[in-house]
Amino acid sequence: MFHSGCVYIPSEVLHSKNASAGVSSPIKKLVVCHKSQKSFDRSTRRASRSTQQIWASYVDAENECTVSDVYLLSESNTNSSMQDRLAKEFESTAACVPVEMPKNMVNGIKFHADSKEDGLNVMFVDLDLFSTKDNAASVSDIQTLMDCIGTLVKKKRTLMHVKSDAISNAIASMLSDGKKDKSQCINGEELKTFLSGQEQAIIKSHLTGDLIRRLNKKNVAKNCPLTNHPARFIQCPLDTDERKEICRFYNYDEERGCLRSIKAQRNSNLKGCDMDHEHCHRCGCEGHRAFECTSDATVDTNTSLMFQKAEDGKITTTSLDGNDFKSSKPRDVPVPSLLVLGGRCRGRTLNSCEFLPLSPSAGSWTALPNLQEHRGSHAACSPKGTGVVFVMGGGGVDGNLDTVELLDLQTSHPQSVSDGKEFKWSIMSDRLSSARHAFGAVCVTNEDTHTSFAVGGWMYGTKSCESMEKLSFKASQSCSELDLQKGARWEKCSPILTPRRLHSVAASVDGSSIFVFGGYIDERKVTSSIESYDVKADCWSATDELPYPEKSCPLVQAVPDWSPGAENSFLIFPYSDSNANETCKPTVLRYTPNSPEKFVPAVVPNADNTGMKHLEMPIKNWHSFSATVSPSLQTAYVVGGLIDSKWTGRGFLLDLTTMKWQELPEMSLPRRRLTALVIE
Repeated sequence: MFHSGCVYIPSEVLHSKNASAGVSSPIKKLVVCHKSQKSFDRSTRRASRSTQQIWASYVDAENECTVSDVYLLSESNTNSSMQDRLAKEFESTAACVPVEMPKNMVNGIKFHADSKEDGLNVMFVDLDLFSTKDNAASVSDIQTLMDCIGTLVKKKRTLMHVKSDAISNAIASMLSDGKKDKSQCINGEELKTFLSGQEQAIIKSHLTGDLIRRLNKKNVAKNCPLTNHPARFIQCPLDTDERKEICRFYNYDEERGCLRSIKAQRNSNLKGCDMDHEHCHRCGCEGHRAFECTSDATVDTNTSLMFQKAEDGKITTTSLDGNDFKSSKPRDVPVPSLLVLGGRCRGRTLNSCEFLPLSPSAGSWTALPNLQEHRGSHAACSPKGTGVVFVMGGGGVDGNLDTVELLDLQTSHPQSVSDGKEFKWSIMSDRLSSARHAFGAVCVTNEDTHTSFAVGGWMYGTKSCESMEKLSFKASQSCSELDLQKGARWEKCSPILTPRRLHSVAASVDGSSIFVFGGYIDERKVTSSIESYDVKADCWSATDELPYPEKSCPLVQAVPDWSPGAENSFLIFPYSDSNANETCKPTVLRYTPNSPEKFVPAVVPNADNTGMKHLEMPIKNWHSFSATVSPSLQTAYVVGGLIDSKWTGRGFLLDLTTMKWQELPEMSLPRRRLTALVIE
């Protein structure tokens, strides 16, 4: 596959007039690379005509191409419409050809039983199905696959349509580095060198601890105002709590300004920008933009600020980054407390953290030390009684993360925070098996062992992750940062049955099982499936389906139900449809596995117990929030997210004994795709 007679082209430039530029040797195999499923599926339509056009454009414009055999290599459950289209296109019946692949036995569908010795083979292969890794096909995966294909096509000329994230991303990078024209082909030796270099960089990064940044060399990241400038807000007048974020595109993009606002001015049906377009992002004054600002203000340009405007027009600033709290001591965080960690706020990925004391009643939000990495759509958990918080993975400023941070809040082990040592997050030496975001984490304590699990997620491209891994340590040992750095290591568990992302993960009250609820399985399709994991047996089973219509199943957040009398049940808080304006609040469900009535609406009992009503979410049009629970207080918490498509810092507690909502103090920063947990 990687010899000089094999060349690659991205599907976007199939009809380029200068497509064969730079190819010096005869082409034996031409590979058309598709990144999306839609593009790959479309390649089987009018395949006969497009085959002639591609071959004429790239290989031989003088002689007509004669098609010999056509193959579709796929899993046994491949969409039959692709097979039907190919059979119709090439006017033949299909014969099944078994092909031994690296992971499993794959059905090869062969058309044109009477092969022509001098004809052209045409193949359609979804390479991402055959990867031996979660994230992408490696050089060895590609070579193994092509060796198998070679037994079918032998030495015949072959046109291949291949769906592969790894190859498509590699070709896009090679054609965008300025050394090649985007109409050119990539030969096999060049591609092999590039992919091998990428793999070595990944191996090196895990050995050295250096992070691979996906966007460092992209102009879009280099020049984006959201990347270069932190979020800043304006509050005026001072006697109100209302604040508005200052638009960074309006302030720093001199050529285009805020495109959302401009488009809304031209089309009244479009939603405009709801940010501030009157104040300077640099100094907070009115009448000019940041790129025009001549103020001699010496404010740190990397700091998130609140500009506060008094009646006399004087501007004062307050830092929102929480740096003043780095000297805090563990005893400043009482138990129990609600923690919110990281998240996203209007295009900015956050590293700020806050806690809210919960006993005897909710106090006010106080800043915790900032995370070492900015993280959104990450996961977090804390084993009960340890005072240690784990934050893992997530989407960083310029790519997915595989790092794990921990914060030691415990007071029972004074050696965990030595004299003069700064109270802060530290990055663990051991990492997740792969970088990913939009996954879940949960802690389980059984007998004398604390175990943290990381489940599923979203890797680069379109692929959801099936991985599950765990970090275990003895409950009897010291849980200090030093001990965990020395002895705790991530181990692989059995993978989930349906790879997914943006799902919810929750452990049963007795700690014997872990459940995953819903989530996306690709860019558009939401699954309603519920799977359960037996912690002792290390095995997954398909349990139930969420009771929503297949085509409109919402994402959900689920927590174990610690209300009096509950038996290993869960409370399910559904997200609102982000594309619809709700007229009523979604109903909270109670899910009890192995019960005759598995899904029932949670109910609010009246004072005299004579009647009950269904428990609804406290707000309409609420999406992307985080939910957690306190077993000792018998309360659940729902915080952050989007309300009416706007970022929010609001949150509510649900008393599990009365099933009544109570609003919490608002967080200092609105955020969505955050993680929330209770320290107990």
